[in-house]
Amino acid sequence: LPIWVKAILDDFLQFAGRMRLDPQPRDLRDIVQEMVDFFQPQADRAGVLVRVDMPGVPVTARVDEKLLKQALLNLSINAVQAMNPEGTAGPGDRRGELMFRLELDSTGDEARLSVIDDGPGIPEARRATLFRPYASTKPGGTGLGLATTRRILEAHGGSVKLFNGPQGGACFTLCLPLSGPALQAEA
Repeated sequence: LPIWVKAILDDFLQFAGRMRLDPQPRDLRDIVQEMVDFFQPQADRAGVLVRVDMPGVPVTARVDEKLLKQALLNLSINAVQAMNPEGTAGPGDRRGELMFRLELDSTGDEARLSVIDDGPGIPEARRATLFRPYASTKPGGTGLGLATTRRILEAHGGSVKLFNGPQGGACFTLCLPLSGPALQAEA
């Protein structure tokens, strides 16, 4: 099979298969930093500046680290592609900024992990189908990245929210409960 067909089939099988969580107590700051370190070379090639805004204290949640990193990677790839559709930048050519922000909600019951870009934002007409499988607007896109991201968050008992910035850009916020039935499976 051609590699692109294999990639589409792999994406479909991952999306259609049963999601099995292995939740472990983790400091979400570590997961974000590991993801940023992994993604940094791709952002550099695209001319995208990556910034991180996290609290100075641990934000511990029971999460499946691998799946949460997959959700963050899906959002990061989409953000960079939205800011730099050509894919690469010349030396010193800045094409956008990507921010990872981790914070607690006002009650302390939920962590909010936002992936914020300064690209064009998400058109209102596109928002209704954004998280549906196979609803991609990118050439060669499978439309499974955001659908998979939503599935991962829902499996954790959380959700994903989308906001557009007033001057453009998109903000995807992953809301993760710090306690609850989905996270007490191993307790």
